[in-house]
Amino acid sequence: MLGLRVKAAVVCAVVLLPLTASQVMAADPPQHLGEGVLVPGRTAVDVGMSGARVVVSNPVYETSNNGTTWTASGGSNDGKPIQVEGPSLLTFDGSTAKVGGLTFPAADEVVLGKGGKLVSHRAPAAATAEVYNVASKTKVADVAPPFALSGDTVWKVTEPGHLDGKNLTTGVVKTVLVASACTVGPDDVNGRWALLSGCNQVVDVNGPQPPRNLTVAADAQLGNGFTVQASGSDLLVTDLNDPALGQRRYGPIRTTTPSFRADGSGLAKIVYADATSKPRVISLTWLTADPQQHPDTVAPVLTNASAGDRIRDNTSLSFEWAYDDPQDPNSPATGVDSYDLRIQQRPNRTSPYGAWNQVPAWQGLKTTGASLTAPIGTDTCWQVRARDYAGNLSAWSTSYCSEVDGTAPSLVTWRIGDRVQLSGSATVRWAYKDDTDIASYDVVYKVAATGAAFGKWIYPAVWQNTRITGITWSPRLGWDECFMVRARDYLGNLSAWSAPICSVAPEDDRALTSAGTVTRSTSTLAFQGTTTILKANGAYLTKATESGLRIALVAIHGPGQGRVDIYHANIRIGTVSLAATTTSRAVTYLPTTPFRTGALKIISTSTAPASVDGIAFLRAP
Repeated sequence: MLGLRVKAAVVCAVVLLPLTASQVMAADPPQHLGEGVLVPGRTAVDVGMSGARVVVSNPVYETSNNGTTWTASGGSNDGKPIQVEGPSLLTFDGSTAKVGGLTFPAADEVVLGKGGKLVSHRAPAAATAEVYNVASKTKVADVAPPFALSGDTVWKVTEPGHLDGKNLTTGVVKTVLVASACTVGPDDVNGRWALLSGCNQVVDVNGPQPPRNLTVAADAQLGNGFTVQASGSDLLVTDLNDPALGQRRYGPIRTTTPSFRADGSGLAKIVYADATSKPRVISLTWLTADPQQHPDTVAPVLTNASAGDRIRDNTSLSFEWAYDDPQDPNSPATGVDSYDLRIQQRPNRTSPYGAWNQVPAWQGLKTTGASLTAPIGTDTCWQVRARDYAGNLSAWSTSYCSEVDGTAPSLVTWRIGDRVQLSGSATVRWAYKDDTDIASYDVVYKVAATGAAFGKWIYPAVWQNTRITGITWSPRLGWDECFMVRARDYLGNLSAWSAPICSVAPEDDRALTSAGTVTRSTSTLAFQGTTTILKANGAYLTKATESGLRIALVAIHGPGQGRVDIYHANIRIGTVSLAATTTSRAVTYLPTTPFRTGALKIISTSTAPASVDGIAFLRAP
C-alpha cells in the first residue's frame, strides 16, 4: 500500500542534540480519549479526508456536511488507500487512475503529494517517476525514487547527508543536512516534518525545532505536526511539536484491514474506520501549537480560470477555476474551503450588462466549476472568489465572459461574373463570415425566358441547408437568370437574403430578322462565331417581342465601323457607335428604362458597315 513502510525513526533537528531514549520512555502512558465523531450514512472499506471533505470507498462517496448528504465521486479504489490531499482526490476506475482531469494506468505507482498540488506516477520497474502539476495538468519533472511530494516541492536525498527540496514552481532548492544513511519516501514530508528511513531521523525542514526521539510502526502516517499509527485496537497519536512527545489513544478501530488517514488539508484531524466500518473523525485539539507557526491570514489566490471560447456556438456555458492557498513556512495554509460565484449578463451586444447576480446555489461551492444555459445572443460574465478554512476570503476575480452567438453570418463575397455572359459556362459564388462558424446556406433562383419577365423565386431542395459555396450552369441564350443566398450558423442565426445578382446570355444575331442591305458573316471574335453586317443606311435587324428594362448590344467594334440606333417598343433607346482604333468584340449597355415589352429594332444610321453580334435584354439591374 502506498506510503506504508517500516520506519524506525529518531527525531532530531539539524543542529541540536536529541533527547535520550530514557527521557522518552519516562513519559506517562498515553491517555485514551475514546472514539472520534461519527460521520453517518455510509460504511467504509477505506477512508480519507481533507478539511470538511470526508471520502469513503468502495465505491467512492464523499460528504462535506458531516454525512447529511453523500455524493458519488465516481470510480473506486480497488483495495488501495484513499488519497485525498488539499482539493485533489485520487480514484481508480478499472485500469485507470484519475485525479483532477489527469489519468494514469492503475497498474502504475500513483502517489498524490501532500497538499494535492503534485502527483507522481511510475510504471512498474521504471527508472523514474513522472511528476505532474494537478491544476495545470502539465508534467513538471522526472524524478528517480525514492522521493516525497509536499506542496510545490519534491524532496529527495540527492547525496549522502543532503535532503534537498526543490520547489517546482520557483525552481528554488533548499538543502537540509541529515544523517548519511537517510532516505525519504512517499508521504514522508508534511509541513514542518520529514520522516526519514534508514537513519532513525525525523527532520524539521523549516527549522529550528527541538529534537525528538521517536520510533514509529510500519503503518505510521505523518500528519502536519503529528504521527498516527495503529496500536492494537486503537490509534496512537504522537505530538511532534511537543518536546515531551505527548501521546493520546483513540478507538476502537477496525482491526481487520485498518483504515485511517491524516487530514489532507493540513489540519490537526484524522479520519478512521471504526469497529463497524463507519467513518469517524478525530480533532486533535490537544496538540501543541508550533511555536514558529502563525495563524493563516492570507486569502486563497486564483491560479487559473476559463469560461471557454469568447463566442460560443451553443447555449451551454461553463466556467472552471482553480485556487491556491499560499503558504509560508511559519504560516501554513489551512487550505481552500469553498467558493462563491456570481454572474452578470446582457441580452445582446448593444445592451448594458445587468447587475451582478449571486445565485444562492453558487455560494459556498465545494466544486471548481459551474454551468448554465443562456439564450441566444446573451453575453455572460463570471466572477469567483474563494475562502480558506481560516475564513480568509479573496477578492472577486476579474470577469471571464462568454457570449452565445446571437449574430447572423455576414456576406463577404457574392459574385457571378459579367452581367452579360458570353461564355458557355457561368458560375455564381459566395462566402460568409460568422462569429463562430457557418452551418449551411440556402440558395434560390428565378429565370426570365426570351421575351418574358421573371417568374417566381424557385427553391431547389438540394440548395436548401447546403454546404456548397458555388453553382455552375450552362446559360441559355436570351435567358436572364438571378440568384439569392443566405447563411445560418450552428445556433440557427439566419442572415437576410442577399441582394439578387443576375446573368443573361445574349441572343445571337441569327435570332434576329434582317431587312435591307444585310450580310450574314462569321468571325472568330464573335459570340457564337457569327455576325450580321448592316451595310447601308436604313438596313436593320428586328425581333417581334422582347421584354426588359435595359438593353445590351454585342457588336464588333473597329476602324471603319458605322453606328446604329436601337428601338424598343417603338421608342428609341439610344445610338451606339461601333468605330474604334482596334478591332474587338464589345458589350455596350444602353440607358435603363421602365420595364417594357415590344418589338426590337437595330437600324444602321450611317453608310459604314455595322457588325452586330447579339442582343441581351436585362430584366433586372
